[in-house]
Amino acid sequence: MIENLLKESTVQLQVDASNWEEAGIKAGNLLLENNYIKEDYINRMLEAVYEYGPYIVIAPGMALFHARPENSVNNICMSMITLKEPVEFGAGDKDPVNLVFALGAIDHDSHLKAMAELMTILQDDQLVADIKNEKDSAKVLEMIYQTLD
Repeated sequence: MIENLLKESTVQLQVDASNWEEAGIKAGNLLLENNYIKEDYINRMLEAVYEYGPYIVIAPGMALFHARPENSVNNICMSMITLKEPVEFGAGDKDPVNLVFALGAIDHDSHLKAMAELMTILQDDQLVADIKNEKDSAKVLEMIYQTLD
């Protein structure tokens, strides 16, 4: 499923972001530019962090922006950005973050397979290190797809 979600148009590497909000906006904009979400979904992803704190930092150095599935998501979708310089999310020993995902779900269940595949990727420390250092999105996608084969 990740092969259908992460593609060159939803992956951007070595992105400049001065803070976690900007990182979330940039990850969300990749989904917006592909017409997978409506603009208010980006705001709702940020509002969730304001309301609940940095729970989106799912592992050291990695964050997954998302919001409740509502009518702001046109299709299940995911984006990924790596940050040129890591940023603080206020997540204690999981900070700083330099690998950021944004997920848009259309309901409570359709994204579960994508999440399981994402966890497979994120548990591979060498793959994560390679992704964070790579500058070619086609190579990153190839590495991810090979891991899931």
